[in-house]
Amino acid sequence: MTISNKLSKFVLVCGLAAASVGATSAMAKGDFNRGMNPQARFLLSERGIDKLQLTEDQQTQLKAIFAEQKTQFAALRGDKDAMKAARTAHKEKMDALLAAKTFDENAALELINARQEKGQQFAMLKMKSDHAIWQVLNAEQRESYQEIKKHLRKKGHKKGHHGSRGERKGERSEG
Repeated sequence: MTISNKLSKFVLVCGLAAASVGATSAMAKGDFNRGMNPQARFLLSERGIDKLQLTEDQQTQLKAIFAEQKTQFAALRGDKDAMKAARTAHKEKMDALLAAKTFDENAALELINARQEKGQQFAMLKMKSDHAIWQVLNAEQRESYQEIKKHLRKKGHKKGHHGSRGERKGERSEG
């Protein structure tokens, strides 16, 4: 795999991480779930607590982890006015780059790097939270949680591909 391919995949992962952070607040439902990411909603739900048999102490630790994560994400995003100003500034730079008679690679790289840096910061916060969560769970809970996540990923994947590639209703695709 070339460095360019690795970088492209890394940029994609960072972009998806940043996009998923913004999407979580849009998907939040009710006061309990407001601003929580899907992982927090599951782990702190009655279903998640029952399935993983979380103790009161573990629930308290997880709540603290997610509260800290939410605070850090909010600080990184800034308020709505700051986010709007950043989008406007980025758009203006992009428009100037595209309107120029000659393409300025350095200016383009600067724009790309600024976006990547923000995505990397979000991804790092997410990974730190995931690590902290992992430390709260015991070995049996970790195994159960991995199975649940695997099942949810498959379920989500199938939802996105109903009827594709000639599959008939009721048939499952492998892979």
